[in-house]
Amino acid sequence: MSSGPQATRSPGTDLVLRHLSERFPVPDKPRLAPLDELVLTILSQSTTDENRDRAWRTLAARYPAGEVGDEADGASAAGPISWESVLRATPAELEDAVRVAGLANQKAPAIHAALERLRAEAGRITLDHLEEMSDEDAIAYLTTFRGVGVKTAACVLCFSLRRPVLPVDTHVLRIARRLAWVPPRASADLTYTALSRIVAPSERFRMHMLLITFGRSLCLARAPRCGECPLEPECPKVGV
Repeated sequence: MSSGPQATRSPGTDLVLRHLSERFPVPDKPRLAPLDELVLTILSQSTTDENRDRAWRTLAARYPAGEVGDEADGASAAGPISWESVLRATPAELEDAVRVAGLANQKAPAIHAALERLRAEAGRITLDHLEEMSDEDAIAYLTTFRGVGVKTAACVLCFSLRRPVLPVDTHVLRIARRLAWVPPRASADLTYTALSRIVAPSERFRMHMLLITFGRSLCLARAPRCGECPLEPECPKVGV
């Protein structure tokens, strides 16, 4: 780890965006309905994208949208999954459906609780009412759901509603610390607030996607590939 004044000198966000954009394409992210994105993000917690997607496909296969009774029950049919059918599933059935994503005994109850609450509150299993909320109100509302933190809520706003928020996952958090954008032990929530101040709203989606690609390919948690890094001359390498 570097020492002295250079250790806390961090590169600007514009420079980071420029260098990473020259090195990596910005990955595409399909836009889902808000409720679909919420469940997908819950499934993604503490697992790989592959296992998250396998669990999602299992839900779609076992509880396909368009089943008899969906419209009568007021369910949203925006995506491939019938959330009414998921709500009617037993706890054991739902746990089995999402088991491949890991932590099924936590994720299944969180999904069921969200569906049950939405039906009770709105009479329909939907999160479309997020469209009417400000970013701050939507984050505050979503984080009152079981198993939903700021990162998960921010993913719903960023990817589904295309709001100018920057979700902080493990890659974004690690890189923000290494670049000295936040203190070395900053929490994900503190980092979310800090990045909201220093990254322009119009660049937050691009920054999030590029940092994830960067974190998976070069700025690894262990043995980062600094010799191949386009940020190496400017990076303070905090904690490396």
